[in-house]
Parts: sequence; structure tokens; C-alpha cells
Amino acid sequence: MRPNAARGLADHARDFPDRTAILEPGGDRVSFGELDARTASIAGGLRAQGVAPGDRLLLLAPMGIPLYLALIACFRSRVTVVLVDPSAPRVHETLRRLDLRGFIGSPLAHLLRLKHRSLRGLDHYFATGFAWLPHRRLQHLAGPFDGFEDVDEDQPALLTFTTGTTGTPKVIGRTHGFLEAQARVLTGHMGLCPADVDLPTLPVFLLNSLAAGATCVLPDADLRAVGTVDPDRVIAQLQAHRCTSTSGSPAFYARLAAALQERGETLPHLQKLFTGGARVPAALLEDLVAVAPEATVEVVYGSTEAEPIATLDAREVLAETALGEREGKGSCVGRPVPGIALRIATPGAHAALPDGTIGEVIVAGDHVNPGYFEDPEADAENKLPDGERVWHRTGDTGYLDDQGRVWLVGRVAHMVGDHHPFLVEAPAEAEDFVVRAALVDVGGLAVLACQVSDPPAGWQGALQARLGVDRIVSVPRIPLDARHNAKVDRATLQAELRSAQAAVVE
Repeated sequence: MRPNAARGLADHARDFPDRTAILEPGGDRVSFGELDARTASIAGGLRAQGVAPGDRLLLLAPMGIPLYLALIACFRSRVTVVLVDPSAPRVHETLRRLDLRGFIGSPLAHLLRLKHRSLRGLDHYFATGFAWLPHRRLQHLAGPFDGFEDVDEDQPALLTFTTGTTGTPKVIGRTHGFLEAQARVLTGHMGLCPADVDLPTLPVFLLNSLAAGATCVLPDADLRAVGTVDPDRVIAQLQAHRCTSTSGSPAFYARLAAALQERGETLPHLQKLFTGGARVPAALLEDLVAVAPEATVEVVYGSTEAEPIATLDAREVLAETALGEREGKGSCVGRPVPGIALRIATPGAHAALPDGTIGEVIVAGDHVNPGYFEDPEADAENKLPDGERVWHRTGDTGYLDDQGRVWLVGRVAHMVGDHHPFLVEAPAEAEDFVVRAALVDVGGLAVLACQVSDPPAGWQGALQARLGVDRIVSVPRIPLDARHNAKVDRATLQAELRSAQAAVVE
């Protein structure tokens, strides 16, 4: 048996019960003392309704106080939470095999039961709002519950999903021990403490902020579409609450930085800003350093299976590595974080290649997912046993430089012939007239699609000669992922170009 991942909440409730733990945009808040008492009561209420340790409950609610009441109450009582992004492709195919016992959801989320049979006929239904729903309201559940139940070593606390961009989403099982290890690495590296006021944009990151005792301000934004976030509302929160820390995607911060620069304002109280999830342009980092002059601005490299892997300070990018990116050396994401083992290996192997040699990035450690949930085929494809250690294949290609920094050159699956995407995309985007560039295979040709603005005459021929690709084409827009609005949606771009292949190859 091992301690419950949520047990640290009791320490915060004892040490500073009246301090705000979570603050919603509308002003609703919950203190650490209230969070402890209410999650204990809900845990008892779940048990009284027949929810047993080990049961799996789907949790589908927006980022808010009810979401974290449910999460922590389930952790306390050894109930496994299943978190999904309903916009992810084919996720309900996976839900059917998870043997769900119940569903906790917002009123809108419960409407999904009309569409997906995997959500019907469960034993338990709970709603996070609106009494008119014919289900018990989560906040009204109550029952005696003392403390935090210890858990089995391998019992999952949380089941989450990979993005599913290359097929059916895979299930990531995070045990209580895994969550504790991840919290140690994240809070240790991010330097969060009870004195911090944090504005996180990812649900799991907020859990780590709570574990550190920080006050969490929930962003006043629809995080399902970060490319359309109203920056003024978020900036108002950062200023009003004197936030000291924040984390989010490059697209999220691009909107904030542009608005701040237009207003001629900065965020002098911000001490830490973390961004990642996609390649972060040097121009954005320059803007962030300007609008958060007292902050440490860091690029964080990681994945659903391993977060974080490596980090890099923006000032090091601007002083040194940005030049290498423009010259076609790849995208530097920094040095591995403490607690993680990282190698560059031949894809499918775990023996380390010499520094400077391009290969696949593989990682291992306590906060690296050692295996997918009941999915031996995915394990065989993505995990590399090595004695007592299991290496995770990130699917990213890159190399280590002589300072121990990781440089990414693209995804294994996105190579086109001998071309690594980042080695041609970044130099193209260094041109003032190229808004975004993406390399894809079109009929066996290495085609670089460029979204441009006021390009000079003859730009395609000159760029093609310099980069060595087969074709360069101009497109009105390069599609991005729906979730973060930051990664190129290569499958959609490839399909669009293939449909116009005659024009591409003529």
C-alpha cells in the first residue's frame, strides 16, 4: 500500500485553512479548508450511493470548482476517474471497453448520452449543476468519510487519453504514485509554493499547483478554442489577482502578448511563465520576455505520457539557440529535467546513439508512463523494456548537442524521404513573409506548404533551391489542431494538397 495522492490537501487545510485554493472567473472560490471538508463529505456521499473503491467514473465537466471537488473526492475514496476531451476523435470507441460504473458531468455533458451508447445504462449518474436534472447533484452528496484511503501500488487514480491524432486514442493510467512523482517534478522545477498565485490552463497542472499549496485562478476563457480566447479578460485576471505564475500553449500566450503590446502594458507581478505543447517561435518568446519583464519564461517539452521532459529558458533561446533554428539545426527544447532519463536511439531500440546523431527521443523515470491501460498492442509499439526500466518512445526525432540540450527535428511519422520537418520549416518561417510552413508528402514528393503575406517575386524558386525540397506551394492557411491551435494538422493539409495534386506537381 502507498499514501493517497490527495493526502497533501490535509496538510494545507491544517496549515492555512482560510487561504483560497481555487478562484473562478465569476468570483466563486473555495478555501483549502473548505476543499478538504467538502471533498471528504462528497467521498462519503459517493460511498453511500454504492460507488465502491476501484470503480471507474467518467468525469466530464468544465475547468471549475465542481471538477476538482469530484476529482479529489474520488481520489480520497480510491475511485478511478476517467477524464476525456469530448472533441478527441473516436474516444467513445475506447470508453466502451473501460467498464465504466458511473458518470459525473455538467448538464450539457449529460446530453452526450443521447449520442453515445457507451454512456448509457451505467449504475450511477451525478450532475455538477442545475437541480432540474434527474440525477443527484455532486455538491449535495454527503456522508461520513475520515481522511484519505491508502491505495494499492498499481491502482490507477486517473485515466486520461492521448490526442488520437494518428488513430484511436490510447488510455494513460496514472496511479497515485505516478501523480505524486509528477507533482514532485513539476512543483520542484516550476518552483511553486503556497505564496504563489497561479493561472494554469491544463486541468492536471492545476492539480499540481494545489499540491504545492498555491492559489489557482481559473482562466476566464474557453480553453477548447485557445486561438479565439479574449485576451483582455485573461489579462484582467492576471492583473487583478497579481498572479505570479501561469502555464499554457503558445497560441494562448500569443494572443495575450499581442494585446498587452497593443495596450503598452506589462505584467510586472508575473514571476514564472511556462509554455509548450508545440514548437514555440523565438518571436513569441521575445514578445513574452517584453511583456513579462520580471518573469522567468520557459519552454516546456513533454507529452501526455511524460510531462515534463525538458525545459529551456527563453533568454537562452534568444541569445543562442534561435539562430540555430533559423539556420536549420532544429528546435532546441532544452535540458532534461531532474528525475528523467533521456536517450537518443535508433527508432525501436533503446541503445543510446552518439551526441549529435539524429534518432528517436526515448525517456524513462518515475513520472513517465510505463505502459498503456490494458493495451498490450500499444505497449509493444511504444514501450521498450530494458531490464527493470521501461523506456517510452516519444515519437519525436532529434539529437543532443555538446551542452546536453535536446534539439527536435520533427516526428518519426512526419519524415518525408530524407527530410525532417523542422529542418526545413523553421528556416522557411525565418523569412519575414512566411507566416507558417509545413512539410508533407504529396504523391511521394517532399512538398513545403507556406502560408505567406506579401511575398517577393520569385520567392518559391529561391526558397526551394535553399531548402532542397521537391516543391514549395502557397496555401491560404495551414490547418492547426483544434485543441491547442498550435500544432500543424498535417493529415488535413496533406489531404487538401492531394486533392489539388495536379496543381502541385505540374
